[in-house]
Amino acid sequence: MNKSKFSHGGDIWQVSEKYKIPPDKILDFSTNVNPWGKFSGVVDVIKKNIREIFHYPDPECRKLTFKLSEFLKLERENIVVGNGATEIIYLLMMSLRPYQVVIPVPTFTEYEHALRLSGGKAKFLFLKEKSDFTLDVDELIKKVKDSQMVIICNPNNPTGGVLDQSKMQKIVDKAEKMGKFVVVDESFIDFCPQESIINSIKKHQNLFILRSFTKFFSIAGLRLGYGIGSKEVIAKIKSVKLPWMVNSLAEIAGVAILENMEKFKELRQRIEKERAFLYKNLSKINAVKPYPSITNFILVRIKASFSSSHLANEMAKRGILIRDCSNFTGLSDKFFRIAVRKREENKKLIFNLKQILGANFDY
Repeated sequence: MNKSKFSHGGDIWQVSEKYKIPPDKILDFSTNVNPWGKFSGVVDVIKKNIREIFHYPDPECRKLTFKLSEFLKLERENIVVGNGATEIIYLLMMSLRPYQVVIPVPTFTEYEHALRLSGGKAKFLFLKEKSDFTLDVDELIKKVKDSQMVIICNPNNPTGGVLDQSKMQKIVDKAEKMGKFVVVDESFIDFCPQESIINSIKKHQNLFILRSFTKFFSIAGLRLGYGIGSKEVIAKIKSVKLPWMVNSLAEIAGVAILENMEKFKELRQRIEKERAFLYKNLSKINAVKPYPSITNFILVRIKASFSSSHLANEMAKRGILIRDCSNFTGLSDKFFRIAVRKREENKKLIFNLKQILGANFDY
């Protein structure tokens, strides 16, 4: 499966067309969406409000922004809602236009893409495989001296690692003294909320945080995310934001989720249990090496003499999508990523991996 530099997982339509498999028969391990997050309350509230599609959405997302301000204990002027966290990334680069940004890699590829489109360039800090791709804080601080900004995905996609709150705070404090801006993408923070640095927003003008409803709450098709920062930065973002980017049903879903947060607490335990199951069984396959993760996905290295694109194709023929990670800067064609799904689905993934690796390759 050929992958361009900025392509992503989740293209079940391409696989369906290529291999003549109905989309609803494809198991998608390539996107990091919570399999238990299909919260029925969202479906019900959307059905109840379906007639909203006949009206223009609120360009300011007032109801959702108000709910977020209550939930985050921040003023509404510190929040901007977007068509997924990805839109906020592009708007941030467009409004601030940094000339050079430090990006620890491997990480989410859209940071680099958004930066390029705004006329800036990336300065990569390559995370080391031998240390399970853990970010070295002191090395990062040295790297940012001749740049305006640093972007950190925490927890990181695709490695699954997380920097604890104290280390993130050290980065923000040091960067502030150096006059540098820090962007922290917390799109996966709902899987480990204790490590968020959201409480530092009020004290640090140089900090901007990205959040997503897509991953933990499983509304990828609605596209909903938000950014949190100083009033000045939020105002700049809103000045370049296109109108009506967040549709009415997405806003309604976001409000419903925030009003029912208690229902989602048990989901973390389910994910932790299935992640442990996947990691344990992947570790038993000699041809691969999984890396520790705190999220709902696991990065895996192929030790056998074949590529991630080959493996992805073989799995796709069987109706299973995995994320070929060869287009991540800092990774090679020996890496793939899998999402944590439900037990029977996870068993099917492991079974097919064993069949393909055992039947066709020496290791």
